[in-house]
Amino acid sequence: MTEGESKANSWTPASQSAETRLKQLEAHFALAERTARIGYWRHEIAAKYPTWSPGFFTLLEIDPKDVKPSPRWLMDRMHPDDRPAVSAAVTAAMTQGTPFYYRTRGSRPNGDIHLYDTYGDVERAPDGTILAVVGVVQDVTAKVSAENALKNSEAAYRFMAEEASDIIARHGSDGRLSFVSPAVKRILGFEPNDMLRKGPFEGAHADDLEQIKESLAQARQANGSANYTYRVLHRDGHYVWLETHLRFVKNPQTGIFDGAISVSRDITDRKRVEDELMRARERAEAASQTKSRFLANMSHELRTPLNAIIGFSDILAREMFGPIGGERYQEYARLINESGTMLLDLINDLLDMSKIEAGKFELHYETFHAGDTVTSCVRLIEKRAEEKGIALATSIEPESLCLRADHRAVKQILLNLLSNAVKFTNKGGTIDVQVKQSGRFVHIVVRDTGVGIAAHVLPRLAQPFEQASSDASRLHGGSGLGLALVKSLTRLHGGDLRIESEEGRGTQVTATILTDPNSAATRAA
Repeated sequence: MTEGESKANSWTPASQSAETRLKQLEAHFALAERTARIGYWRHEIAAKYPTWSPGFFTLLEIDPKDVKPSPRWLMDRMHPDDRPAVSAAVTAAMTQGTPFYYRTRGSRPNGDIHLYDTYGDVERAPDGTILAVVGVVQDVTAKVSAENALKNSEAAYRFMAEEASDIIARHGSDGRLSFVSPAVKRILGFEPNDMLRKGPFEGAHADDLEQIKESLAQARQANGSANYTYRVLHRDGHYVWLETHLRFVKNPQTGIFDGAISVSRDITDRKRVEDELMRARERAEAASQTKSRFLANMSHELRTPLNAIIGFSDILAREMFGPIGGERYQEYARLINESGTMLLDLINDLLDMSKIEAGKFELHYETFHAGDTVTSCVRLIEKRAEEKGIALATSIEPESLCLRADHRAVKQILLNLLSNAVKFTNKGGTIDVQVKQSGRFVHIVVRDTGVGIAAHVLPRLAQPFEQASSDASRLHGGSGLGLALVKSLTRLHGGDLRIESEEGRGTQVTATILTDPNSAATRAA
């Protein structure tokens, strides 16, 4: 091949005709239009009809053979509401010499509505004369649809996060919060931004940290989810109970956990109810145990006088020691009487306690002399005191003190306190009874030098059926109702009961009553 032939057959842009180069450029531009899914139009001012690119026909889904380019044809297929804005945008561009943009809705041959964005400009001659108007059009239907879907999705998630009653949080790989929902303000009092500055587990109760860490460690090794409850500090300084469900999130490329999502619910009220139910159950169990002890004690208390009544009455019935009338029969008759009295007192205590617990015990107020009442009560127990060598002393302040209260209830208070004092005071001990007025209140104080009461027993002593000892074979009898009755009767009178004691040194019981609210305690004339 000669040098000339080589030059003749070589391909260079310069060797092509202008027409060939134009066709190639058109082909390249058409390819670019199809790839970018755009089209363009150009309307020369001097021309009757505009020019539409192949890509523009494709966007409109029409055949160039079927439609002649026309602004009117475009306007007719444009949504009526968009037409004024299009006209205004093009007019402004022509008068001001600035680029223009508009978005329109257009119908396709199959009836579908598509969205189109048009970016245009005005082509001018060197002298400023307008030569043509050019527009580049893009179908943005899919793009706008995706954007709207994303916005709706974001709005939905934002709404759920903002309106959810639970705290929704996103944790980084270091455990720190990268997002927390506004519910944290209502539950913990902190703004979301305040929480983002906190470290992992900051604010969690120290006693709950071990359990939280253990739950998270197990979740990492197992299925990646953890459930735990813990206390966290509120902005005001108190603790709030939270129940948290946390799920670790894996990095899709590495498969390694690189953060977590958690939902935490305020269960403070639920915990409070659970605690109350637990305490109620404990109280019920304690009451059940107390009743069981009471039944064991009561069976012992009832058996003793009943055996005496049955035994001694059998001796009397058989006249085993001769005809009735001897001293021994008189002693047995006295023992029967005392046993019957014990039973009657026991039954009266039970009935009174039942009435008080049912709210049916009524006080009958009357005026009586405090000294006479103390004397009559002391007389009933002084024989037992003498048998044990116990010295009894009484004091009324003032001596002429008169009370207006339920006389029977006051006697019952005194007798129960005196009976307990005699029962638990050893030979040679002393018992002091003092009744003194303090304003509208009257204090009935019984002090003994007896065995005393252990400190751990004192808080439960005035509960029904409670005793310092629950052993049925104990040295001292009793149903365990005495102090409970005293406490209930004093409270019915608007007062209360206080017990002070020390083992081996004695006990002081103070029953305070408020005299009739309508008539204060008075002195006898």
